[in-house]
Amino acid sequence: MTDTDILLDDALLLVEQNFYFLHMGEFLGRLSKTEDLSDRSLFVVKKYENDKAYYFNAEIIQELLLNARQTKKEEISLFEYFVEFNAFRGICMATVESLRFESPFKVFMQKLFGEQYENFFDIVSFVRNVLSHNIHSEIRLNEKDFDGTLKRIRRMGRKADMHFAFQYSLNLPELGAPNDAYIFTCNIDFESLEEGMPFLDILSMWDLLMLSELCFNLVMTYRMKEEKALQEEDEEVWAE
Repeated sequence: MTDTDILLDDALLLVEQNFYFLHMGEFLGRLSKTEDLSDRSLFVVKKYENDKAYYFNAEIIQELLLNARQTKKEEISLFEYFVEFNAFRGICMATVESLRFESPFKVFMQKLFGEQYENFFDIVSFVRNVLSHNIHSEIRLNEKDFDGTLKRIRRMGRKADMHFAFQYSLNLPELGAPNDAYIFTCNIDFESLEEGMPFLDILSMWDLLMLSELCFNLVMTYRMKEEKALQEEDEEVWAE
């Protein structure tokens, strides 16, 4: 494998791992709301070589467990908030980096999306930028979050008011979508974005979950196709 192959595989693995992390985090977040975990031992220590150890603060853990217990099921706890947004950022970051390589994965994505490919790339880049640079508790836009993407769109002569739609039963029938209505759609007018705008007014939590799932499904589908192609090559070799 070349260095590029290794880096691409690492990036795709990060998409998968962050999606798994999102699911486990959501489970633990729900568990911390419904179960009283504060009566368990909150003593957590990580031991390393040369007798080094790091002791985690039980009072902080207690505080977060209390926050979770006081949060209604339909509302988001502090733990869930950081699980979700760190997963969204990790998934979009890894997806963007994977598409920077000239690779079979990029070719797969370009063929799958066709004219929508650049829109998809701009959307995941936008999410990555916002969640990587954000320091506002309300996640408000900084000009740097969208200025580069807008300039790129203008250079390419594309429409800044973009629409993206992905229908699983049509575009990825091999995944077995629950129904024909299972579609991820996204609309962002990059010309209308301004500094200080709330990010969640542009993309909702539902949008971010569906985008993250799409990135994961794309990686899984690509891996399945690559594995199938390798198996067919092996069969041809044995048949000779």
